[in-house]
Amino acid sequence: MQDEADRPNVVTPEFMARYDHLTPSGHMHPACKLNRLANIGLDCRAEVSPQIDLNLLTDRSYTHLCETSDDGWLIGGGDNTKLERPDTAHAEIWRFGPDNKADGGLPFDYVEAVMRAIKFAPIRVIPSRVNLTPSNELELLLEYDPGSVIGQLLGIFSTALACPCGDYGNPFHITLVRGVKFRSDAAQAAYFSEMESVVAQWRSDHPEGVMFNDGGIDLFANREKILAHVSPSLSSGVEADIAALREI
Repeated sequence: MQDEADRPNVVTPEFMARYDHLTPSGHMHPACKLNRLANIGLDCRAEVSPQIDLNLLTDRSYTHLCETSDDGWLIGGGDNTKLERPDTAHAEIWRFGPDNKADGGLPFDYVEAVMRAIKFAPIRVIPSRVNLTPSNELELLLEYDPGSVIGQLLGIFSTALACPCGDYGNPFHITLVRGVKFRSDAAQAAYFSEMESVVAQWRSDHPEGVMFNDGGIDLFANREKILAHVSPSLSSGVEADIAALREI
């Protein structure tokens, strides 16, 4: 596997930590922290993800984990061991907050119109690794080249859909489960060793990246409600008139 230091133009977690797409202004409006769920992203649910099986990242037998939040696993078909929860696997590209400008966001119909006015090729992303956050969430980190389709789309969205609650996912990821506790340090190490092998196999099988659904983008009101899907319409690249987008 190529070392991250040899791939300086790839959007890794380290790259995202120091790369400024537009100086995101999220949280400037007082309503942003309460209304950050609406976003443009990738639908990564099991039913639309034939290339990789995110369920391979779960520990449903609780061999390594001893606790999760009541939502359980958010990927690979959802979870019904605690509460009946659907599969909500997704990766956020651009967050824009609430459905109105007064609260620092943008109207959903306007955002959808901008999405549909852009032509783009199928989106592919590269699985990086499974990460445990300081808030005890497991997430699958994703990489992409800034010049790739998704990198260009992020640049367009952050310009055409700039707003007080506007922000981008940093790092770019799919949340797997929240409220995680491991049975022991050894159990934690064993889990991450297994996940490293799974992700390495995906990277080997899909060197050009993984495509979720048809490679299109989705408008999410929240993690459980998809309002619209826009499919790719080009074989390569991205086409958009920024000036025209601002006049929609």
